[in-house]
Amino acid sequence: MRSAHAHIIAFASFLLLATAVSVEGAEVPTVTMVIDNYDYMISLFPDDYPNRRQALKACASIATEAGALKAFWDENGPEILSSLSYYAGIDWVESDFDIYIVKYFPDYACQRPMTIPLEGKKNGSQIISVPQGLSHYITLFQQLSKRLLEQVMLPGAPRSSLAAYPMMQKTARRFDNLANLLALRTLEDFWNIDSVLAVFRSEHWRQREIGQDVLFGYLWDRWRLSGDSTLAFWLTSESNTSALVELTRMPVRAQSSLGRGTSGLQSPSGGRLGISVARDPSGFFRVLNVDTLKLGYISGLRKNDVIRSIEGAVPGNMKELFSLLLAYLEQGAEVKILRDGRPEAVIIYSWDSVTEP
Repeated sequence: MRSAHAHIIAFASFLLLATAVSVEGAEVPTVTMVIDNYDYMISLFPDDYPNRRQALKACASIATEAGALKAFWDENGPEILSSLSYYAGIDWVESDFDIYIVKYFPDYACQRPMTIPLEGKKNGSQIISVPQGLSHYITLFQQLSKRLLEQVMLPGAPRSSLAAYPMMQKTARRFDNLANLLALRTLEDFWNIDSVLAVFRSEHWRQREIGQDVLFGYLWDRWRLSGDSTLAFWLTSESNTSALVELTRMPVRAQSSLGRGTSGLQSPSGGRLGISVARDPSGFFRVLNVDTLKLGYISGLRKNDVIRSIEGAVPGNMKELFSLLLAYLEQGAEVKILRDGRPEAVIIYSWDSVTEP
């Protein structure tokens, strides 16, 4: 009798476990990876694929890589979606969507519709090739992370208040960095993290993800993701006036007031940066003046800031200092400073990278 009773308990426990698994599975969307996207590829590049035969040929050329990626997804998809939600502290709202694998795309990838190009970014006749292998898996997790973060922006989302936090602003050093942090942390459960980081920190990815300075300098070691310390937890714990928020803000163009023109104003340095510096007794360069209408000021530099390094390099003279700043303007030059004796950082952007308010 005892043995029969034990079997009944064990069977009941199994039923409870099976029910729990089925409920958990229902919490993630049904996501299908589609690799034979003939019509989609034709719609993207009608001049390159004027007929279905040409599109079939293009799909055949990426069949091996696409097949490997699909096999990985078919085996691990639900677990990946669940893990992303777990580390993010954000539930999936969408019930289903597809992932389209194509040969080329006008961008490196897209989360709506979820699209991953296996050979490159194509605009007209220009093609920027992308690395093969592990790089595609990083892209997959990255775009899924962006899609998950966007769940809080959908109507009726249970964590919709998260969308109002500054770090959710869709810029390279805010939203994109949150997605990359979540993607890399989740990918660590499926792949060797040293191999992943070696690829992600390669020259291709550094150019593609210009926010890596903030990701690895400020988020990677401080925002450690776990079930108790989710991305949502760190996001809500970050003050709207914190150093991180200040560091990652996008500059806005200074507007002239009262209709006054600015053509007669000259920046202290006589250039785009609008700063003048002098060697400090400490050996670093101290900011003497900042033009409030130029790049230095709107990016966060202030009078008496002591410049310690620019993109990790310590300038040896004034010419080198300005050369470094100008060289990194397009991607954003990370400038580490001392302000009132405290270490801080600002990122100086190019005017060309600033969006009109």
